[in-house]
Amino acid sequence: MQEPDPRQRTKLLKIGTRQCRYIVSDDPRRAICCGAPTPEGSSWCDWHRKLVYVSAQPVKVQHETLAF
Repeated sequence: MQEPDPRQRTKLLKIGTRQCRYIVSDDPRRAICCGAPTPEGSSWCDWHRKLVYVSAQPVKVQHETLAF
């Protein structure tokens, strides 16, 4: 997998449907998004999805024995 082309970057207020919304700029007042194509139902391209998505891990419940 290859990093998205910087020429696709788009201002946050001009981002369109199925464009990556991962913010690549340092200045939040002038937010620039990746702009690369995204899969259906995702806000991020495949490259940035790997950076922001963490799959849920099952929770291990520990039962402690209470002594009275």
